[in-house]
Amino acid sequence: MAAPSTQKSIVIIEDSLAVATLLQDFLKKLGYQNVHICDSGRTGIQVFEEIVKSGKMPIVLLDYTLPDMNADAVMSEIFAIRPDAKIIIESANEKTDDTIKNVLRYGAYEYLEKPIRFENLKSTMQILEEEDRILENKPPETQKQIGSLLNSSVQISLARISEYSNMKKEDVLEYLKQLESDGKVVRLETIKEISCSMCGSVKIGQTFHCPACNSSNFKHGKLIEHFKCGNVSIEETYKNNTCPKCQKEIRTIGVDYRIMENYYVCNDCDEKFAEPSQEYLCLRCNNKFKLHQAKWTTSEGFRALNL
Repeated sequence: MAAPSTQKSIVIIEDSLAVATLLQDFLKKLGYQNVHICDSGRTGIQVFEEIVKSGKMPIVLLDYTLPDMNADAVMSEIFAIRPDAKIIIESANEKTDDTIKNVLRYGAYEYLEKPIRFENLKSTMQILEEEDRILENKPPETQKQIGSLLNSSVQISLARISEYSNMKKEDVLEYLKQLESDGKVVRLETIKEISCSMCGSVKIGQTFHCPACNSSNFKHGKLIEHFKCGNVSIEETYKNNTCPKCQKEIRTIGVDYRIMENYYVCNDCDEKFAEPSQEYLCLRCNNKFKLHQAKWTTSEGFRALNL
């Protein structure tokens, strides 16, 4: 293993002092000197945030079951602080277990089965170090990617540029300030946008579905209500101005019938609705959530001028 950065910090969130101490000793033998032990989820989150505020990005070793919080809750708060955090889960559960599948789906970097084999931990740390070296050696590509992101939007947030370019916000902002001073970008007002309720990502998509059966197989059109028999169906069913239910002719709008604009009809359950239900999908961890469950991220906005 190539020598790791001695300045890199590691946060071990583990309620067993014996296990945490063994991990700390082994990591120090590998060359990591800044290894912090936390015996609860809340303490671990606080230590992680303090290290991030100091300008560093710690790696997290997280025990799945803690006395005060489970891994899902800890990960959610850590990702809210840094969406690109590297979290390694420790658990006695097998990788095929649904709980482990879920944390990996939500953005955990790796999983180590307890009792932890040191060669597996060493291998994981080697991969992390190699990824860091690759990123450090590719600044032109990263700057090109930031330029592409700026050019692809009328305006874009610092949070979005940071996540899509896989760079820290501070580093992105420093580069944007340089572009601003060169007259290549202009700073806008802050942008508030939806972020994932689980991992804090701003890579969010929307899905729309029938409020009755959740099907996405619906169509948009006009509805006609025939007052005499009470039939309500899409405009196309009234062939030759004849009601499909009672076969009577509809003649005068407002007297015989009314038209309801911009309605939707489900092709699966025939439900009629004015607005489809919508759900948000995190493109990072695949978490689905409603608007009221969303987190909100606010960051500076930018627009390209002469890139």
